Amino acid sequence: MLNFSEKAKLRPTVHLHDPLIQRQVDGSMRKYQQLALTIVSVVCLVAFLFYKHEYERLRYTLEYLDTFGEPPSKLEAARPQCGYNTHHKIATPPADWVQVTFDLEVYSSYWDDSNGLGEPQIRTVGAVRKTSATPSDLGCLVWFESESEPVPGSCSVEPVSEREHGHSTHKEDIEVLYLLCTAHNKKLMLSKTPYMIQFTVGNTEVSKPVFIHESESSKIVINKSAVCILPVEGPVSTLKIIEFIAFYNIIGIDRFSIYGPVLTPLARKLLDKYSDEIGIEFEEKLFSSSHSFKLEKAVVKKIVEIDCLYRHRDTHENVLILDLDQYLILKHKPTLQETLTVLVGNNRRSREVAEFHFSSQAVCLDLDHLKRGTLLLSQQIHKVGSAKEMGVAVLRPHLVTASLLGRLGEAPKSQHVSLATAFVHQYSVCSSTDNHDDQQHLPTTKWILDKLEKSLLYRKWGINR
Repeated sequence: MLNFSEKAKLRPTVHLHDPLIQRQVDGSMRKYQQLALTIVSVVCLVAFLFYKHEYERLRYTLEYLDTFGEPPSKLEAARPQCGYNTHHKIATPPADWVQVTFDLEVYSSYWDDSNGLGEPQIRTVGAVRKTSATPSDLGCLVWFESESEPVPGSCSVEPVSEREHGHSTHKEDIEVLYLLCTAHNKKLMLSKTPYMIQFTVGNTEVSKPVFIHESESSKIVINKSAVCILPVEGPVSTLKIIEFIAFYNIIGIDRFSIYGPVLTPLARKLLDKYSDEIGIEFEEKLFSSSHSFKLEKAVVKKIVEIDCLYRHRDTHENVLILDLDQYLILKHKPTLQETLTVLVGNNRRSREVAEFHFSSQAVCLDLDHLKRGTLLLSQQIHKVGSAKEMGVAVLRPHLVTASLLGRLGEAPKSQHVSLATAFVHQYSVCSSTDNHDDQQHLPTTKWILDKLEKSLLYRKWGINR
């Protein structure tokens, strides 16, 4: 018979839980988990860097396409020099001038509904070579809303009258004119709004379409002012653009129509991003040489002026057509509107003044003080000669355009602004051979410089340059 000790030996052995062994197992598991997490993290990091790189490549390609119009591979050889202006349509065919004949081209078109005072018509701004007569059999095709086919029409020609102040007296080879067109279907002209027009000469090919800018004459905003910036002939710095827009915004301008290309990529980026915060609107309108002939500066200014007047006749009471080198210096009041209010006083007929004429002062920049990043208005400068009538004016579009239709019954009234009230500085870099009649420092009003340097656009330019 087995004793107790022998029975104990025959029983199955039961091992109790060993804490040391369990800790070793947990430690091994943690190492595997850490290794797995490390591998996952590395894979995620590599994937992130890869996709970030691809995203940056895609973003760069889209920005390049938006700026130059073609992918980089097609434009490497034709890349513009550093510092030159670019435009998002510069590599695409010009969309502003439309050729009617070899000697006749049109730029923009506007709808004159005459507010019930006459027959509605389409007024198109164009240019013709003076050596050639305007076609006698000029016709058009007018596209109306909700109509599937264009309606034929006829056109007449009206020369652009010269303003007594501001237009060049130099005889140009190109004449600016209006094409006044109406559709043969008078019922459509009275009941529907046209949105596009094409021109024809006899049985020749129909021109490319020109979109028609619709009038909104009931929406004129009193005391609002706009600036139209003339095209530039060469490179321009971002600071020059930013200072110009910031300066005119300080004196009460809330809209800028820019005929170009003028804006640099950085200036466009800053305006796109901060225009709402600053409280301004801006619009870029392509303006290039026409297909058939080269436009002189005086002709360009006249066309831009007419287009600017019609573009703002329904939204702004006052417009200025300016070069980037022209600054309106106000002597007593901080804003343009306050200055105009003082000029007209309490006269009830003040709203009938269509043009306020300013004298211009040629101003030379001192080359010794030209520094990168220095505001134009804060540089050491000296003036040259006496003030002259150079054609800068505040124009009231609703009155000037109404006079073209004979609604005023007489020529628009004008008023000269004395040098004691306001004048225009025309900045330029003068050569050492220029005869300076009067050399002195022309300090700009300090509060303007302080505001310029504290303005959002200037500060953002300083950060991004």
